[in-house]
Amino acid sequence: MRIQQEKIKASEIKLTLEVGVDEYRPFLERAAVKLSRQTKIEGFRPGKAPFEIVKNRVGEMNLYQEALDEIVSNFYWQAVMREKLNAVGQPKIELAKLAPGNPIVFTATVGLMPKVELGDYKKIRIKRQPAAVKDEEVDQAIDDLRGMRAKEVLVNRPAQKNDQAEIDFNVSLDKVPVEGGQGQKYPLVLGSGAMIPGFEDNLIGLKAGEEKIFQLKFPAEYQNKMLAGKLCDFKVKVHSVFERQLPEATDDWAKTLGAESVKELKTKITKNLEEEKKFNEEQRLENELLEKIVARVKFSEIPDSLIHNEAHRMVHEFGDTIAARGISFADYLKNIKKEEHDLEEEFAPRAKERVKTSIVIKEIADQEKIEATADELKKETELILAQVPDNQEAADNIKSEGYQQYLNTIVRNKKVMEMLKKECIN
Repeated sequence: MRIQQEKIKASEIKLTLEVGVDEYRPFLERAAVKLSRQTKIEGFRPGKAPFEIVKNRVGEMNLYQEALDEIVSNFYWQAVMREKLNAVGQPKIELAKLAPGNPIVFTATVGLMPKVELGDYKKIRIKRQPAAVKDEEVDQAIDDLRGMRAKEVLVNRPAQKNDQAEIDFNVSLDKVPVEGGQGQKYPLVLGSGAMIPGFEDNLIGLKAGEEKIFQLKFPAEYQNKMLAGKLCDFKVKVHSVFERQLPEATDDWAKTLGAESVKELKTKITKNLEEEKKFNEEQRLENELLEKIVARVKFSEIPDSLIHNEAHRMVHEFGDTIAARGISFADYLKNIKKEEHDLEEEFAPRAKERVKTSIVIKEIADQEKIEATADELKKETELILAQVPDNQEAADNIKSEGYQQYLNTIVRNKKVMEMLKKECIN
């Protein structure tokens, strides 16, 4: 493999890599095996056809396309190690030459680890909070479980708190209907907090057939930025009101939930709530600890590519969150009159902080000589492989050089956090 370096600026370098035919040939052979599993080739069992036969059957260029990601990932990491680059983040890859029977040429623009002055981070102290569960929290959980088994009885009276109302609603901003702000015969438990603050309170006292128009301000942190903090108009019509009759919390009822008694059910709930509180407390401790460490660190220039890549990742994470709520991300962007790159610019400051955190963890790992051992990486790989027992393609990806580098980072970061918590948390 031939490697050329071009320094773009202090924080970035561009590598031009030329990989010879003999060097990438094994990757083509692995691609042929993979494609032969997916393609019926007369006279051969899946995955057993010879290379030349598979090449003629699927086309040589298809073999190259199948193998390309693994070739690029493998030789990129080889180049980083050979040139002893302190690379961070994902490189920007551009293919320069791909022709069967010829060397493959591609470029990789990569961010370089900035110089970091950590200071004495081990002097930071954070106090762990107890994961105590209050009786009223357990009682609330019992009430929630009773609510899930509630019997709904149609009533002819004004709606009260804890009733379920079946409603139509329309939301508008500056007299323009809000996209996705409509519902037909929507079932809503009054007092559940399912809608924005104040919405359910406005329905108390309404009977079936009655309508109400009112205004509410959306919370400042509302996920739809177009509505966040805005005063909107609401029009609601109540179709019906149901009284929710909750089952009595008896031992017989507890048995329907897998407990022998209400006492045992409360014990199980207490344990689950304790585990949840412990998990949340660990998250709080880790976040606060890292924030305090990063705030003390002095950085040299941080690669723009790192911040861009992190902002890009954050946008897609946000898109997944929107999609999980049943809203098309494309429709959401159209609704707020923005493109993905607009969100990337908005996320850039937070992306920079996340990048700083990643850099600090890596620097601490280097200083403390913390790394993932071969056995730890093998164990982590086996755990993930066990989740895809019948998916050979996924298994091949997990075993690839790029994914193994990713797992190596995950394991290393976990070990860094374990060390920091032992040192800094009381």
